[in-house]
Amino acid sequence: MSDHSLSFESLRRLMQGWREGAEGPAYRKIADRLRFAVLDGRIGLGVRLPGERRLAEELKVARITVSQAYDVLRDAGFLERGQGAGSVIVLPDGAEALQEGASQDPGLLDLAAATTRAHPDLAPAYRKAMEHLPALLPHSGYDMRGEPGLRQVLARRYADVGVALSPDQLLVCQGAQHGLVLLIRAFLKPGDRVAVDLPSYPNALDAFHRAGVQMRGYPVNDSGWSVEELEHDLARGRYKMAYLIADHHNPTGQVMTAEARFRLARAAKRGDALLVFDECVRELWLDEPPPLIDPPHYRAPVVRLGSASKVFWGGLRTGWIAADRRKIDQVHAARASIDLGGPPLEQITTRILFEDFPDAVDRQRAALRDEHAFLHEAIKQRFPDWQVLPVRGGLSLWLRLPAPLSPALASAARDLGLKLEPGPRFYLHQGGESALRLPFSRDRSFMLNALDILEQAWARSLAGQGRLRDAASPSPVF
Repeated sequence: MSDHSLSFESLRRLMQGWREGAEGPAYRKIADRLRFAVLDGRIGLGVRLPGERRLAEELKVARITVSQAYDVLRDAGFLERGQGAGSVIVLPDGAEALQEGASQDPGLLDLAAATTRAHPDLAPAYRKAMEHLPALLPHSGYDMRGEPGLRQVLARRYADVGVALSPDQLLVCQGAQHGLVLLIRAFLKPGDRVAVDLPSYPNALDAFHRAGVQMRGYPVNDSGWSVEELEHDLARGRYKMAYLIADHHNPTGQVMTAEARFRLARAAKRGDALLVFDECVRELWLDEPPPLIDPPHYRAPVVRLGSASKVFWGGLRTGWIAADRRKIDQVHAARASIDLGGPPLEQITTRILFEDFPDAVDRQRAALRDEHAFLHEAIKQRFPDWQVLPVRGGLSLWLRLPAPLSPALASAARDLGLKLEPGPRFYLHQGGESALRLPFSRDRSFMLNALDILEQAWARSLAGQGRLRDAASPSPVF
């Protein structure tokens, strides 16, 4: 749990457009905006909110309005009085965060998590893996480098696409997010500077934030990455690490060119920075695979994060780190303070999926192509004024809304029974109010129900915006 105050810069970003959205008094809108910022992770537990008078001054409302909003949050279990001035964010019993990776709530449809349905070969692979269990039981079960057979299979798969790696240049972890945490533990300390692309994967940004590092974002726009500035800053040693999602970028879907990868790897080498490529959805391309570079050709400090969890099923918690031996040894040395290795049965299952079901990934791609085409067309039909940005793979669409209503839309959808990941979740400080990520990796009936709710939520959001304009209130909107 954190123990710090919400900065006014963060507050202004969170409360931008708070008067828009569903009907209701101002205090209810303030309370709802803060509540959903807690649920989707933008306000952490233990964070101290500003005093009532200060917040009222910022929002240009009467103090009693803020007092009523805080009372609503306390009654709902999201706020408690802290020592001294201000109130502290807590999470009520039974409350569930909206962000990707939260547990399932049977009362809600979840479009916040970009994940695949369980692959049809998964159950047979688990059954076959169970046959190996008796041979594992005489051993300790601890293996912080990972099951040797899986590392051999992964090394061969890299070799097939032109990347020369040996099994001892791989370390198996429990998903790509766990791999990132291991890299942070091994190579960063509080205060170190890290470059990230923006928007970016929220759970990765949270991991860096909790590690106490300083992040700076470099924009990923509709035409991809602006490489020049990041290349310049990396080469001059301004960063200890750069974390980039170059393959089917989460959330925009962009794919970095081979030239850009090479330039950034070369710059990282000059500036002695660790360049981390998150490749957890790399294999989920729709038409053609993304480009690859082979770092050993020029000794660049490149680390790759891979995952079977995004390819086969979120519950298959198996990922890996690929790097040179010295860096793998450093991660291995730092790992004991976090965990003692992943579940061996999961790793054997992953190996079996790759070895015994050679067309498994191809069939997953085929299913995703169909679901992508369906959702793309459904958005065009139901929301003709939304812009659907083209993607070449991955698990989700990145949508441009005609107004900065993403937080209001997420709030209205939640009330109607649908979880969404609003655009601001993917940014550090500000941005994303007109953006929305929608996964296309769900079955057709689920998506039809979700789209029905989304239409209702969008209508509520637009109605709220219309009422705000008709009122012509002199109060500023942040």
